[in-house]
Amino acid sequence: MRAVLFAILLLGVFSAARCAEGARSTAPLVQPVPRPAHLPDGEPNWTGFWTPIGGLLDKNFGPGATIPPVDPNAAGSQEGIPPHAALKSPYKERYERQLEAAREGKVLSDPPARCLPPGMPEMMVGVYGLEILQTAGQVTITSEWGPESRRIWTDGRKHPDPDDILPSYGGHSIGYWEGDVLIADTAYVRADVRLDESGLPHSANMRLKERFHSPKPGILVDEITIDDPMAYIAPWTITKRYRYRPELNLEEYVCEENNRNVGPNGEPVFKK
Repeated sequence: MRAVLFAILLLGVFSAARCAEGARSTAPLVQPVPRPAHLPDGEPNWTGFWTPIGGLLDKNFGPGATIPPVDPNAAGSQEGIPPHAALKSPYKERYERQLEAAREGKVLSDPPARCLPPGMPEMMVGVYGLEILQTAGQVTITSEWGPESRRIWTDGRKHPDPDDILPSYGGHSIGYWEGDVLIADTAYVRADVRLDESGLPHSANMRLKERFHSPKPGILVDEITIDDPMAYIAPWTITKRYRYRPELNLEEYVCEENNRNVGPNGEPVFKK
C-alpha cells in the first residue's frame, strides 16, 4: 500500500515538474522578433504567429487549456469597452433585455458557441492566436478561433458601393501605411455580429478604424476605434496587444467537432 501511495506521489511530482517545464518553455525570457525587421518594400515585417498578451496561450498551453466562463454581469468591463449607458435607443434597451435573458439562462447569446464566426472586431480579441501574412498589396490576418480570415487591402482600392457588396462577418477592410504604422478602415460588418462576449450591438453603418504599430520588438498593438453614431453616443477605442510566438503555428480548429454548447438536435446547452 505504501509503495502504491509513494508511486502516486512521485507521479504527481513528476507531472507538476513537466507542467512547470512546459509553462517555462512557452514564455521565453528573451522576446523573439520577426526577421528581417523590414520587408523589401520598407514595410515592417509582422509575418508570423502572434498571441494576445495575457490570453489563453500566455496562461495555458495544450489540449487541456480551458477558457474561464463569461460572467454576463461583467459586461462592458473589458479594456476600453464603455458601459452600456453609452448606447443609444433602441440599442440600449435591446441590449439590457439580452443581458437579463442571459442572466436568467433563457438564451445562449454567444454566436461562436453555435460555431458561427466571431466577426470583427471580436476575431482580433480572441483568446487564441493570429497568423499575419504580408504580401504585395494586402495584409492577411487569420484567427485560429473560428477560424476566420480577413484581408486588409493596401493596394489603393476603395470600399465598394453598398449595392456591390454584401455585409459579412469580417467586413471589408482597406488600409495604408504611415511609416511603420498600418492604418485600416473596415466597413460592411453584418449588423448581427456582436462587439464583445456580452453581446454589445452595433448598427449596419458601423466603421472600424485600426492603428497597428509595434512599440517595441516582438510586440504588436492594435488600437480599434468603433465609430457608430447610430448606436453609440461617441466613438470608443479598445486596445489589444500581441506577442510574437515563432515557436507556435496556426492549428486546425473545427468547432463542429468539439461543440459542448449545442445538443445533438441543435438545442442550446447551458452550463452552470
